[in-house]
Amino acid sequence: MSDELEALRKEVTELRTTVKLLNDVHEINDVFFKWHFECTGGFKGKQAGRAAALECLTEDAQIDVPPNPPGKGPKGREEYTEFWDYFYGDEGPLPYVFQTSTADKVVVDGDSATQYSNMLGIFQARGGQPTIGLSQRINTFRRTPEGWRICKTTIEGGLSSTLTAGLNPHGLNELPPQQERVPFHIRKY
Repeated sequence: MSDELEALRKEVTELRTTVKLLNDVHEINDVFFKWHFECTGGFKGKQAGRAAALECLTEDAQIDVPPNPPGKGPKGREEYTEFWDYFYGDEGPLPYVFQTSTADKVVVDGDSATQYSNMLGIFQARGGQPTIGLSQRINTFRRTPEGWRICKTTIEGGLSSTLTAGLNPHGLNELPPQQERVPFHIRKY
């Protein structure tokens, strides 16, 4: 009887470990979905790059993406908020954004994790042609008292092309004049 009980205890422990891991992966992917969802906008009255995306980040997070040189992206709440405020909103230079990720793989190591994903994005800078891009992202996460948050988000390269057909203007936000803004990467380097 004790061998059977010990085997049952072991099985329950393994199941608890598996359920905890699956919960962590689910929560991490939910945070990254929110990140993409809050970045997406410029249509039906919804602005691109809403500030709620920043809730997905730790206080010391780094956004290591172009146009910043590798390793030179904004780090910490003050810098990444400044970076965000430059680019997004109907008055900014990047008013139209749609992005999502697929094929997410998450490796959890205690209270930290790495997520690998492929991203599809359509972006249209003010006055420019829309582009479509496929890129690979590597994101690191940390468990915080508020749940999993992004510590660093990167774009590891990919492919992009101009959409020569353009975007259907029906439903796109009508843009006010662009506000004068200085890009984060120019101010800092």
